Amino acid sequence: MNSLLYWLARLLCKLLFTIGCGLTVYGAENIPRNSPMIVVANHASLLDGFILAACLPHKITYFSSAYLFDLPLVGQFLCIIGAIPVEKNEGGIKAIKKALRVLEAGGVLGIFPEGGVGSEGKVRDFQPGWSYLAIKSGVPVLPIAILGSSTVLPLGARIPRRGKITVIIGKPQNFLRELRPRRETMAAANTCCLKELEYLLSNRSSGNGGCLPNA
Repeated sequence: MNSLLYWLARLLCKLLFTIGCGLTVYGAENIPRNSPMIVVANHASLLDGFILAACLPHKITYFSSAYLFDLPLVGQFLCIIGAIPVEKNEGGIKAIKKALRVLEAGGVLGIFPEGGVGSEGKVRDFQPGWSYLAIKSGVPVLPIAILGSSTVLPLGARIPRRGKITVIIGKPQNFLRELRPRRETMAAANTCCLKELEYLLSNRSSGNGGCLPNA
């Protein structure tokens, strides 16, 4: 039932963003078709999860802060898609275990590594949890830049406004798998994807980069 609701929600999001925001997607050819992966994106608006759902032909399981489940519409959407809540007081251990099970089952995990909503066009330092998952699982990491979402729904606003949204999908990044990810390996992965997102945001084109791949 949840899968059906997800695809219905995805279709609705795609229609709304295409008609209301002139949604444009670059780099769709970079999306792995039949592979588990981690989607890593910048985060400038609460709309970003909906936007990714509209753009990717996969069911995405989001790694989301627990407080988001209490927000109108956002919370309902996260419940429908089976998102994984991250409780700060638990250190994220339960969430990490659930996320690894999603990847082991061939699923797609969506993460906003900045740890919260930031500024349009500027990426803040990443939290390390996503890189642990990437290296522990060995799955590809797909960097995606989202532009315009903060204009359509600024932080603190409740009603979206008209505006153009652009999504730029970079090339998958691959890292050597480690059963016990080292701090230096995680730091290198963080640097890699942070630079790739900055590149995508500044060049506003499909990703031709691919920084510091370890495999």
